[in-house]
Amino acid sequence: MGPGMPPPKRGGGGALIAALLGGGLVIIVIIGVVVFALAANSGKSPEEKLATAATGLDSARAVGLKGTFGGSETLTGELNVTKGGRAMGPVTWGGNNVTLLSADGKLFVKADKAYWEREISSADDQFYLKSGEQWGRLGDDELDLDFKTQLTPAALAAKVRLAKTSSVKPIETTWQGKKALKFSTFASTIYITDEDDAQLMRYEATTPRVTLDVTPKDAGDASSLISDMRTNMGELKDSFNGSARPSVDEWKKGGCNGNSGCTVEAKIRPPYDVEKPVTVDVRFRITAGTLTGRDLGNCTTRITITGSDSQWASCRVTSGAWTSWAKSTGGTFYKHAEYKVIGATPAEVQALQNGLDSE
Repeated sequence: MGPGMPPPKRGGGGALIAALLGGGLVIIVIIGVVVFALAANSGKSPEEKLATAATGLDSARAVGLKGTFGGSETLTGELNVTKGGRAMGPVTWGGNNVTLLSADGKLFVKADKAYWEREISSADDQFYLKSGEQWGRLGDDELDLDFKTQLTPAALAAKVRLAKTSSVKPIETTWQGKKALKFSTFASTIYITDEDDAQLMRYEATTPRVTLDVTPKDAGDASSLISDMRTNMGELKDSFNGSARPSVDEWKKGGCNGNSGCTVEAKIRPPYDVEKPVTVDVRFRITAGTLTGRDLGNCTTRITITGSDSQWASCRVTSGAWTSWAKSTGGTFYKHAEYKVIGATPAEVQALQNGLDSE
């Protein structure tokens, strides 16, 4: 120390350095302390992170949901749900691997022939079933899940915001290897990433009964999945309605007196609970002697029923089996009617695809 200088005080290190290096350094030390204090207070609170996650969902065009979807029958798999409530993806339903498409109050499933043979509870021959996978339409009540009101990005955002009202403090945890905050309420459990730019990671609830990992989709991913959904909707022109059951209201007599062929005509009663107009392929089939007798041939015609009244359908069976039977023995024969109710008319397919324009 130089002559006349006072001894250093033993307070903080900053004071010592100031004594050694002069007043200029005091300013530097104070600035350092201020910067540290600001950094310590820059992180968001759990409630603010929750609000950030909700805001991110509000702006998402779609979310990916992977896990278990409850209902009368549980679905397990991965569905993408758009902001408009349209959902599509591969799931396991009742032990069967299928592709599900739900849009605008209509439910379709793409599955193999074995699935549809089990699903369609009818004694009729499903003549329209092919090998491989086909789209079929199910009744709206087959699935106790409303994607539009319960699992859209906006619906999930509302659930996230509701978690803020819980009196239970969030728990610091991890999910899929990431730091997370877990919020629990009476009806749901929500996980968000434990970071300022928080996102919803997982949603569990009792109404609807779901346990799902959640992935908000960015603009590019959302555009791709909506394009895929549009393509699959185009395939619905070949779909059938597996829940619809037309029936014969009245058979017309005559038309089968010669050996060249048999004109079969019947008045077809429209299926219940199906939107009109509804298009139906009717296949008439003839057997010899009994209901389960030798097959004498068949023919198919298409009708469109516009209201609740029954409508006539007719076509002519011409086959070698009929000609041979009519020439040799003839006698009693039985007429049968089997149906393919079209799952979606061209107008319905177009309406479904047009609906994606708002997504």
